[in-house]
Amino acid sequence: MMKEYTADELLLAREKRVSLIGKLLKRYNTPLLVMRVNYPGLEKTNEMTTQMIEDMSSLICTILSDKVCSKLLLQGAEGPILYVAVKEDILVLKRIAIDLEEKHTLGRCLDLDVYDLEGKSIGRQELGYPRRKCYLCEEYAHNCVRAKRHSKHEVVGYIKEKYREYRENVYGSEHQTKH
Repeated sequence: MMKEYTADELLLAREKRVSLIGKLLKRYNTPLLVMRVNYPGLEKTNEMTTQMIEDMSSLICTILSDKVCSKLLLQGAEGPILYVAVKEDILVLKRIAIDLEEKHTLGRCLDLDVYDLEGKSIGRQELGYPRRKCYLCEEYAHNCVRAKRHSKHEVVGYIKEKYREYRENVYGSEHQTKH
């Protein structure tokens, strides 16, 4: 199930994501919510990341209910990515995304980006929120990623722990999957 991609395939996948975002914005003419797992390295598509996105996809569709025009879940070098076209005010949608990132057990493991009709990503700062903090220290996440401050092993360990905690809360300990 776990496939390791090359760095080139990852760059190509990023370009394709940007292009797809543009196409979806044109097609649905609504803001777009894009969700990925903040998973390090080149093995972003695995059983855990896929399950996380599937579960969060259900949750997002429950929260947004009849405002969802379309949802698309794709797998690739960047891991599983959920694209949701949503009939909702852009800032309301970003607030919902930030709420999930801050309050849900898996929230810090996820990237929830909201794009306006021009394809511009709406930042947390635009709503008066501070930039995201690293989940391993108190530094800004962006700085830790840039400086490669934490090992891949530490980051994956955190994500696995949050996923285990989430599964336990949702399914109870008898449904634990082995990771």
